[in-house]
Amino acid sequence: MISFNKIFKNSLILTAITLVLFFGLYFYFSTNGSVSVKDYYTYSFMICCFILLPVYAIYCFFMIFNLSKKKAINYQSREDLMSFKEGFKVGFYTIFFAGAMSLIVIFVFFNTAGQWAQDSLKQGLLDTFTDNMADPKVAKDIETYRNSDSYKTLNLFTIKNFFGLFSMFLSFYIAISALFSQFLKKRVF
Repeated sequence: MISFNKIFKNSLILTAITLVLFFGLYFYFSTNGSVSVKDYYTYSFMICCFILLPVYAIYCFFMIFNLSKKKAINYQSREDLMSFKEGFKVGFYTIFFAGAMSLIVIFVFFNTAGQWAQDSLKQGLLDTFTDNMADPKVAKDIETYRNSDSYKTLNLFTIKNFFGLFSMFLSFYIAISALFSQFLKKRVF
């Protein structure tokens, strides 16, 4: 069985990958004047959906695959092979700790030093909605909201939003860990 220290070290590697991508985009946005707030929002969304989720899934797969392969080398009976529970534990804990640490750092950053970046994300979100609206009345309502006091005091990175976002990520972590654990359990290579 893989020790907790190894799981935690792998979680730190995933956290580092996540934070390098996050702060890399932040640095690129803050130093490059040609990137609009809409682009910053779009790039953030693209990185989260099309880079980070596959990276987490691939990392989870290889963690479970390596455990399954390691246990299959010296097996004597079917009980010596990796079980679903062992695979799920290794895969889920790794991406769970990495996701939790990454989200905590990102939420703390946006609530302390990254206030202007949070404002940029809010503007980018509304710009994306406005540009994609076919109904001019809805676009006008969005512009009215943009100038209201409730928009200016809106915090996208509250505790409530943190747990809402983290619950969505947890469902992904559970599904991907269960899928790979089920697929790789009791395998002989």
